[in-house]
Amino acid sequence: MNQNRHKILFLSPRFPFPLIGGDHVKCYHLLKHLSTLHEVTFVTFNHGSNPTNEQIKSITDLGIRLVALPLNPITAAIACIRTFFTDMPLEIAFYYNHKFASEVDKLCSNTQFDIGISFFMRSAEYIRHKKFTKILIAEDCRTMYQQRSFEVSTSWKQKIIRWWEVYKLKKYETSIVNDFDRTTLVTKEDIEAMKRQSPKAKYNLLTNGVDLSKFVANLSHEGRQSVLFAGKLDVWANEMMIDCIIKEIAPRVHAILPDVIFNFVGANPQKSLVSLAEKYPLKNRINIIGTVPHLQKYYHEAGVFIHPHSGASGIQNKLLEAMACGCPVVTSTSGSQGIPVKDKEDILIGKNVDELAENVVKLLMNQSLRETLAKNAIEKIQQFHSWESIYNSLDEIIKELELEKRI
Repeated sequence: MNQNRHKILFLSPRFPFPLIGGDHVKCYHLLKHLSTLHEVTFVTFNHGSNPTNEQIKSITDLGIRLVALPLNPITAAIACIRTFFTDMPLEIAFYYNHKFASEVDKLCSNTQFDIGISFFMRSAEYIRHKKFTKILIAEDCRTMYQQRSFEVSTSWKQKIIRWWEVYKLKKYETSIVNDFDRTTLVTKEDIEAMKRQSPKAKYNLLTNGVDLSKFVANLSHEGRQSVLFAGKLDVWANEMMIDCIIKEIAPRVHAILPDVIFNFVGANPQKSLVSLAEKYPLKNRINIIGTVPHLQKYYHEAGVFIHPHSGASGIQNKLLEAMACGCPVVTSTSGSQGIPVKDKEDILIGKNVDELAENVVKLLMNQSLRETLAKNAIEKIQQFHSWESIYNSLDEIIKELELEKRI
């Protein structure tokens, strides 16, 4: 590999624009950084249709060569039948497309790439056997994620799907990381889980970042008495947390502070969520706000960001945003994983719904505590989760691979 400027092939299962969702944000920022140092070719799916001119411009303006293919969700879902006849888990089968594979093969025939990067394991199948240096940005240990999701699910349909994914991933994930020169994950816990599965593969920590120029801190906490939950409102894990907040946490908080407003902000609120809010005993205390142009406003106005996370793996990106904005966080032990914070110093952690509700009340009744936690949390974000620190980590990985290639 050339020491300075490399030819990089970057694959993603989803178009990273608009910047909604942690996966979009990280993918876009990594592309943005790599394009300043290297010659990048980006191949991606766009769900449902060809990308818009605005989407295309968001990538090509970075000086990146773009190949974007539409992914028909219905066709992709039907293609998941192959999970019964191959080693592919459902999430891999859904994103495996022969046209996409053909485009990747054509690019590799016409260009001598130095590095191939798969963003998420869902795009790894396309380059796993290519001869250039390869990096898998896996984010989390999928087997651990699906196992934990299986354990906390109360839906029999979800139970069956998660069980099947665990069954398939135990073999697939263990195998594919060995085809890559480096696999990155967002937490040390995920790395340890991967090492237990595939001890011979090589791993690096590549955590998630926050745009500190966009998510600016507001340390003024006077009069902030609302509670905020933010995230895509049609995601299964978020639906579980919302259900917990409305049914378990909010009633406990309202028993002490009946005027507190709970705001739920995010894309695609489901009818079931709206119905749940409408049935809440205290009228106008549960607000389903949906998509907003700027989430920072809600972080700046809320007294507490509530995140009753259970199971799964990886980093909760909305916690990073809330902390960066100076909004005190109440979450669970698993919710804070991968973020170098301490309970009672940077955030408040609850082990059950009683403790989560108690922590919400404690913060709403104590402005000084809110301000202290917010200040400490911001310092942690600036130190460990700025995009500049993530860029430096990625550059170091590429340098390590350069040295290994020369040996």
